[in-house]
Amino acid sequence: MQTGFYFKTLILPTAYPDLFADFLLDFTQEAIEEDCVSNLGDHPYRYIGGGRQAHVVPHVAYIVYSDQEPSALLQGLEGFCQTLGDQDLPVGFYYHTSTHPNLDWISAYQQSIQPITCGQFYVTPSWIPPTDTPLKVLTIDPSLAFGTGHHESTRMLLESFSSMPAKTFKGKLALDVGCGSGILGLALANLGACVHLCDTDPLAIEQAQKNFARNHLNIGRIWQGSLKQDAVPYDLIAINIVADVILGLYPSVWQASHADTLLFLSGILDQHTHAVLECYTQGFELLEKKIENEWVSLSLRAKPS
Repeated sequence: MQTGFYFKTLILPTAYPDLFADFLLDFTQEAIEEDCVSNLGDHPYRYIGGGRQAHVVPHVAYIVYSDQEPSALLQGLEGFCQTLGDQDLPVGFYYHTSTHPNLDWISAYQQSIQPITCGQFYVTPSWIPPTDTPLKVLTIDPSLAFGTGHHESTRMLLESFSSMPAKTFKGKLALDVGCGSGILGLALANLGACVHLCDTDPLAIEQAQKNFARNHLNIGRIWQGSLKQDAVPYDLIAINIVADVILGLYPSVWQASHADTLLFLSGILDQHTHAVLECYTQGFELLEKKIENEWVSLSLRAKPS
């Protein structure tokens, strides 16, 4: 029932943030917001979960908005933590709930999403009137599929693309792995590449197709799933996912590369950078490392065989 206020609940998992995100999306069937814990300020958090995880400092926070008191959500999360613990994946979470006056949510949300500039790109939602700009315009509406350019991990890759000469992309075959909204693929297509996209989430596939149509750009190929073992060699590969998934993808990425493939990795928390570099520098040389807040992106080139 609609009331004069809503609940804002901060969820700070001590581990496995990607699993928490999946659970929250499934449980709430609503969009959730992701942020760095360092951006949230001080709150009187409470803790639920295994005792030995209570001393772990969370880095990622999820924000859930609802007109319902969050007790059912917290009970569901507690059971989720117990299930993971039974699978030898100990985890807990900190939470804080506050109440706020109800506004016109759609209007307030739209006002909060403003165009941003990332290198050569001007990323804007469709409800903002077009502007006269020399930059490459990417029109993307926020949705459950990740990627609007506002997150550090996406922004750093757009800046990395922008720093490279035009011949890097023109006529090249590119793959966006874990495409989400398709923003990285859109940028690569805008720079002249033929783009393939994949994501395990059917919602992401749908949203990426909508965003390509909205920007009048073509998709070379798109599929639900991950990078295939028998993939054709790509000139460019972009992956903006969590570090654990990036590490697991290395054999497939190597198989899908040739002697001059450029690889762009992001979504890596700084604490996992060493592990990712140790894995990927087996076959790739590091060209650039970017850091913004707690997030890291890497640009690499395949070593000659």
